[in-house]
Amino acid sequence: MLFDLDPNIRYVAINRKEQIIAMKQNPNRPSLNPTETDRMEELIVNPTILELARRRGNIDMKGVRYVIIRYGTMHQLTFPYKQGHLSIGVEPDANPTLVARKVAKCLNLPL
Repeated sequence: MLFDLDPNIRYVAINRKEQIIAMKQNPNRPSLNPTETDRMEELIVNPTILELARRRGNIDMKGVRYVIIRYGTMHQLTFPYKQGHLSIGVEPDANPTLVARKVAKCLNLPL
């Protein structure tokens, strides 16, 4: 599982074809917010941000690999993934780019 890649990974979710097919919290890192807000993020916020980045990237920057959002309590990594997206919540003091590289390598995603 992706939690084994880095101890700073708090949360993993997969949205495929506008449906959440997985949402897992690292058992060693309790959630900092209600589950319902995570659901709304996966259904509305992350797909929208990723689509905006994808459209811009496709113009003349060879697409988008991932997006990093820095919230007050964590980093949010969002990757295009299998007709949807993959979200990874990462501890605020971690290096989100390093975690993104580990995830991309594990899942054979482009960097």
